Amino acid sequence: MSNLQNTGTSLQLVSVEESAPYELWLSWLKNVAINCLIQLHLPQKTGYKHSALIFWKVIILSALMALSLDEAANRLNDTLWKEYNASLRRKKIPKQYKGAPRRFERLCPNGDQVRKYRNSLPNYVVRTLNQIIFDAQLQYAKDHKLIGQELTLLVDNTQEWYYGKDRYPQNTFINEGYNGPGTKHKRNYLGMMIKSGTTYLYAGVDMIQKHDSNVPTIMANIDRLIQSGFRIEKVLADRWFPTYDFLAELNVRNIPYIGPYKKYAPIKRIIEQYLKDGKEYIIPYQIKGAPAKYYHSPTQQVWIILTNRRGRRLRDVRKDFLDGKVSLDDSMKEVFVIITTLKPPRGKKARQGWAVKVCHAYDARWNIETGFRDSNRIGWITNARTNTRRLFMFTLRFWVFNIWHLERAKSHRRKGTPKSWKKGPTLRHFGYKVAVLEQCY
Repeated sequence: MSNLQNTGTSLQLVSVEESAPYELWLSWLKNVAINCLIQLHLPQKTGYKHSALIFWKVIILSALMALSLDEAANRLNDTLWKEYNASLRRKKIPKQYKGAPRRFERLCPNGDQVRKYRNSLPNYVVRTLNQIIFDAQLQYAKDHKLIGQELTLLVDNTQEWYYGKDRYPQNTFINEGYNGPGTKHKRNYLGMMIKSGTTYLYAGVDMIQKHDSNVPTIMANIDRLIQSGFRIEKVLADRWFPTYDFLAELNVRNIPYIGPYKKYAPIKRIIEQYLKDGKEYIIPYQIKGAPAKYYHSPTQQVWIILTNRRGRRLRDVRKDFLDGKVSLDDSMKEVFVIITTLKPPRGKKARQGWAVKVCHAYDARWNIETGFRDSNRIGWITNARTNTRRLFMFTLRFWVFNIWHLERAKSHRRKGTPKSWKKGPTLRHFGYKVAVLEQCY
């Protein structure tokens, strides 16, 4: 167990890592998926030989070990044959079938069979399954006291570059981007992550159509969290999220918002005015909706905080501008704009401390960016073509990301564990160790 290999890579575990207890996460995910299929009254048998259980084991193992479905199926098949022959005096050799190419008897389906099973799942099952898995992971964290009742919601977009022939409007999920590796076409995904203390877990992932709003999807996830007994302390998002619709929905639910804001023309005038007179860096501001839809609707009250995210004081930026060392345009680029729906206190000192706390609170949003990079390390090659199948294979990596962070959160709280192991396993160690414990390696 101490020397695991995958495609020629050796991974040595020290004694502390070998003795650290782990949950059987592969079985846990598999059982949640099977319970979902039972609730939806879907068949538990595929063909005359294999059950849905073994198909799900291959699908989740491929995500956990970053393997293709063919590689995961072959690895699991070899393991099952070793397990079958472990108690036999006369070892059984897989029977070879006639014809070409050479085919042998299998104890688990091959990659093509798993792929057909995945494609046979109805669209509503795939979307419902994603929601059930994320809810089950949050409930597990809540039951084991890994997260509290009060959560911070982080929201951001990520993309998956597309190299096929589909185009908009034939495929409404294909968008145009830039800086892609050999392509300018992509699929956009919306990710929602919850923060509770030092624990970060994804609470939902969805694919967004071109020209569609993110707001209904975000609010549906927020309502689901509230119905599950959680309380959303605040929402942190990037500069393109604070629209009139989004802030109005959050205001109805009494949820504060913190995030950067685009430098539209009125914002540039505010920054220019500050650079010239240096009076106010916390400014009340009204966000209006589109006149065609929200002409008679009230505006959304927010407060603008001018700051600098590069370790410089605003007065130093303003001094360089007044001394003529830096042009107006370059000085405006150094000013970072944050808006919030939290109301500032009275008093100069109190407002200054409040602005610092708001800016520091926004720093937690970068954890969802780190989560996207970590989830990309879990990704593997898939030939899923339809949007629903692509979403299913894409969200598998976030299931694995969540169980990895659940294991790390348990390591933080585990007593009698050496300090060197308190941080929990790395992503590579976690995948290998779970695969070994589940006897899939």
